[in-house]
Amino acid sequence: MSDDPFVDEEEAEQNIEEFIEEHGTEGLFVVYFRQFIFSFIMQELKSSDEEVEDIGTQLHLDPDGDQPLKNQREQMLERCEHWARDLVDHLKEDEVVSEVIESGDLSRLEDEDVEERVEQAIDEKFGEWKNLLEDFLEGLE
Repeated sequence: MSDDPFVDEEEAEQNIEEFIEEHGTEGLFVVYFRQFIFSFIMQELKSSDEEVEDIGTQLHLDPDGDQPLKNQREQMLERCEHWARDLVDHLKEDEVVSEVIESGDLSRLEDEDVEERVEQAIDEKFGEWKNLLEDFLEGLE
């Protein structure tokens, strides 16, 4: 894949094809959802909080405020990849979505039924992860 951030459409398509050849369509789904989850987390971290007034304070995750979020990006991406794999495994349990993942026919993602099934699976996983977090936090009390 090109290191050039400004690739043309043909090169971008070639990069995607090479990625799919190496990692399969499932790998493409994992990367897509990893970035989706990462973006969601970043948005949540940046959103306003009653206890935290400024973005500079919000972007420090350790108790002493010494380690900025940018230093933890790789760890966050690794964790997001774990969640993305969990989500893709869950999607593969649905026979319709599984067929899309296995066939590589990404145009079927625009089908209303497939789109609804993917959204439902995402909602289910986010709910499951939220419950796990709540259980974890209760265990700390």
